[in-house]
Amino acid sequence: MQSAASTLGEDLVKLAQMTGSALDGKADKATPVACTILSTGWKQDSSDYPFYYDIPAEDVTQKDRADVTLAISSLAAASRCGLCPTCETLAGRIRLRAMAVPETALGAEYKIDCGKES
Repeated sequence: MQSAASTLGEDLVKLAQMTGSALDGKADKATPVACTILSTGWKQDSSDYPFYYDIPAEDVTQKDRADVTLAISSLAAASRCGLCPTCETLAGRIRLRAMAVPETALGAEYKIDCGKES
């Protein structure tokens, strides 16, 4: 006779196996979105990185996380302007910060990891 705990354990193992088979080892992957970070349209505030630029991203919320990847051809310009290595997500936009406005437009792409709304 099996105990309730061992039966539950077996059921959990079966559930994990079925879930793994259904997912086929793949997690949902965010689709990259190409964007251009212009050298115009930057604003200034009093933060440590005083210049900021908002990339429009219609469905982004404050709870989401954005990963922004610069094009190889834009790395030198991003370095010269002191582009911050992190970004912020706000309602409908991704905010980048820098020490100075870039001299030229920067090519980039972003991916969004959706956060949970509470």
